[in-house]
Amino acid sequence: QALKVLQLQVQRLHEENHALKENNKVLLAEKPKWKWHVEVPDELVAHEQTISLYAHKYSMTVEM
Repeated sequence: QALKVLQLQVQRLHEENHALKENNKVLLAEKPKWKWHVEVPDELVAHEQTISLYAHKYSMTVEM
């Protein structure tokens, strides 16, 4: 008897999981597909590289 109850619960959870997966597929399909592509000025890229370089040097000094 207990086994039958557990089997019914597993079946119900399986069906609920299937319904949620289908709902998720629908939501993903309806999700807007916006792509933002912004041109970054070269001076900001150079600034970013400088920050990365100093951060790398700082992390090496901290490790020592």
